[in-house]
Amino acid sequence: MAGSCDRRFTALCLLAGLACGGGGGGGPAAPQGNTVVMGASTFVPAALTIARDASVTWRNTSGLLHNVTFTSAGAPANIPDHAAGNSVRTFATAGTFVYNCTNHAGMSGSVTVQ
Repeated sequence: MAGSCDRRFTALCLLAGLACGGGGGGGPAAPQGNTVVMGASTFVPAALTIARDASVTWRNTSGLLHNVTFTSAGAPANIPDHAAGNSVRTFATAGTFVYNCTNHAGMSGSVTVQ
């Protein structure tokens, strides 16, 4: 029962615009499932492992201009600059796909597809 309560709290937090740390200091709250949240200067989680043919959602609620630029061959299409909203990409090939936000030095992540 406690586990389902924790999940509901986290979901509520996400629905509230990541009020549980989405702005600066501590960074965005940990997302659920195959979702990467774009914080002020981080991707959370920075590393994600998924099954082949699964999709990943990048969620930008920061209000800052971010993008997802893949540096690995075989990756899906890059996600252009945007200040809000969700973008989804499906990974059809196994491997590790590194990406970064070209607007913010050091803002990087990876998706490992098994």
